[in-house]
Amino acid sequence: MTGLCMNYDDLIRHFGNWFETTDFNPIIERLLLACPSSTVFAIGGHSVVVQISPSIVAKVAVHPGDSRLQNEQKIFQLLEQTDCRYIAKCLFRGTDVLFLECLPHGSLHDRISSISKVPRPVLQWMLQLSSAVACIENLGYAHGDINPQNVLVDDNDQLKLIDFDHALPIGDPVDVGYEPYVRQYRAGAKDKGGAFGVAGPTTEQYALGSLFWYMSRGTELYSELEGPDRVERLMDDIFPVVNLEDPIDKIIDNCWHGRYNRVADLLKEIEGIAGSTTKEQKLVDGDEEVEKRRICEEYYNSVTRP
Repeated sequence: MTGLCMNYDDLIRHFGNWFETTDFNPIIERLLLACPSSTVFAIGGHSVVVQISPSIVAKVAVHPGDSRLQNEQKIFQLLEQTDCRYIAKCLFRGTDVLFLECLPHGSLHDRISSISKVPRPVLQWMLQLSSAVACIENLGYAHGDINPQNVLVDDNDQLKLIDFDHALPIGDPVDVGYEPYVRQYRAGAKDKGGAFGVAGPTTEQYALGSLFWYMSRGTELYSELEGPDRVERLMDDIFPVVNLEDPIDKIIDNCWHGRYNRVADLLKEIEGIAGSTTKEQKLVDGDEEVEKRRICEEYYNSVTRP
């Protein structure tokens, strides 16, 4: 749920009786009171996103000490070693809070679902997402929950990967996700691990392949089927027939069948096709970013000091 523009009273009504019985994080209310014109921008399964300015949001754990937000903070700390333009930028980290760049144009799902005459730059999007996932892979991690809701659109119609709550080391079992961006394995399957396999190039490229299908077709893989039928098709490795003479379709098929040893290999193939057709992203003004970080730290200190 994004772009909600809710105040604190609206938020309480949203949670209803659950609010009275849970250890609700006081930082959420403090941020809404401390920041002029701030609103609840989004509500997740275990976090609330507060928009504190047109360019900054704060993602706050609903429960203090939530391990999933702590995991996301760890990933963003690792990402400081990299320079990936297609991952949402973290501006400041504090206890129970992540300050992030605001991407107000909605998710990839919103972009594809909307009635728009603007063409979908599918190849560019494929390059951007593969670049983001390869960056995480290079750190020894998998995103673990790649789907259209966890990809946002920026001002230039370019994509940025978000939500690292469920990111996990390569080789760990994958236990979250939904079809067709994950698939279950039958008993005895060589790739079994968690409910959806073992985190790594196979699971990540599979999710990307299903996203690429969604981008190119405008509908999700097997969206015409009921849930159980979709699950059965995917468990049996039954996929739609694609045109292997088409570079995008060939990549989708390769991803579904795990033919890339690494996501980096997938990225290299897309780069070879995209060539110079991809648009460069606008460079970020260094002074502007420093100022944003200062503002975030100032707000954090104001809502956490005794």
